[in-house]
Amino acid sequence: MARAARKTPQCLEINVSIQNCRSPLCRLWVLSALLLSAPFLPTVAHGQQSDFSLVLRGVVLLDPMLATPSTPSTVVIAGDRIVAVKPDALFEVPEEANVIDAAGLFLIPGLWDLHTHLIHLGNEKALPLLVTQGVTGVRELGSIPEEIEALRRRVEEGALLGPRIVRAGPTLNGAANGAHHRVIDSPQAARQAVDELRNAGMDLLKTHNATDRRTYFALIEAAAEAGLTVAGHIPTTVSPVEACEAGQASIEHIATIFEGTYLAAFANEMQAFQSFPEWIRTEALELAKCFAKHKTLFVPTLRAYQLRAHRAEAFDNPDPRQRYLGADAEIWPAGFAPSAADRMKPVITIRQSLVDSGLEFVRLLHAQGAPIGAGTDLAAGGLLPGFDLHAEIRLLIQAGLSPAEALRASSRGPGVRAGGDPLQGQLVEGSPADLVLLRENAFEDLGALDSIEAVILRGKLLDRALLDEILVGLEDR
Repeated sequence: MARAARKTPQCLEINVSIQNCRSPLCRLWVLSALLLSAPFLPTVAHGQQSDFSLVLRGVVLLDPMLATPSTPSTVVIAGDRIVAVKPDALFEVPEEANVIDAAGLFLIPGLWDLHTHLIHLGNEKALPLLVTQGVTGVRELGSIPEEIEALRRRVEEGALLGPRIVRAGPTLNGAANGAHHRVIDSPQAARQAVDELRNAGMDLLKTHNATDRRTYFALIEAAAEAGLTVAGHIPTTVSPVEACEAGQASIEHIATIFEGTYLAAFANEMQAFQSFPEWIRTEALELAKCFAKHKTLFVPTLRAYQLRAHRAEAFDNPDPRQRYLGADAEIWPAGFAPSAADRMKPVITIRQSLVDSGLEFVRLLHAQGAPIGAGTDLAAGGLLPGFDLHAEIRLLIQAGLSPAEALRASSRGPGVRAGGDPLQGQLVEGSPADLVLLRENAFEDLGALDSIEAVILRGKLLDRALLDEILVGLEDR
């Protein structure tokens, strides 16, 4: 991919520094400095600079909101925003502009992983790895606030290459089922938590399944008054329809649909799993209509359940891409390594049936017009940053979404009330300049996500050569 502009002296200086680095981590650090600190503006005559950070010429736009490829177009980026989108024939590029010849390439909005636990992964290599796979934003659902805020600040200040992070802070739950859980055991405790987390600048709130009914409904009410959305599990004493009607904005995971009031009707989890397909065929329509009516976002994390169903096989045959996280990465943290039961065929079969039922539930939701989001539950066993978001997107295709609709689900972002941009997921003037250039047409086949030619993060270009340098820097040697 050709760049018309000459390198600035700063770029030349940093490239020399890269050549002098002997270790991969040194090279990665210098690359982060180049990508996040260098202005990427060409030096022109008389010491002036172009008004444009970047101009993409001849690119085909794959806007998920339109679902039809554009004619070859010019996209103009200034700072971290798209400032113009026009057909090539209607835009004359200034002679001094920093132009990328993108003829034959396809542009999509940056991807968002809507369910991550970055701190639990215990490995900050995850952040640059996400970026190399086109993930330019994440929704962090449950972390120790001070830790995730420190990580987010490092990314925003350019000390660490990584996606945008919107965060929920601690998981609000009726029991301390994790180090990042904050107990809310009364309506008063729920309201106090909402006040404190709003004042701390959290973008949204996360709930879990051990909260009692009165406290849960108080949480939803207090969050609405504070202008915050609530995402997460459904308490075991609250039905999914009740959670939808109460205003929980985002419901996570296949299992949360049945782990509470549905499961209570059965003697054990195995019976519930076996009955779930029948429930989808006969009773799930009411819930799907509720989700559609209230615009309740459902993030099924299908890939996480698929890995759980086949965790023994995944554990025994490590994905070679784990090398990007290093030998010490907790790919299978405590509690996720396979047990003897995980190797039993009946257990694998019944868990796979949950995935299959989840696909059917997503199909039903989609048919009713309910919003679907792509998330991985990153930090759960075996999941790889970025790569498994691609796998999740492909599972959405199995659930009946078209490629354009699956891209919409994976680029929609967290929503305005949860810290997102109103133009996120679109390719229009004013949209965030978080973009992915592909060599293949993703509207025809989402295998195109494996053909990333460049990522544009906050208006800064990371071309294929730089992405490869980052991957080399991440490898454990």
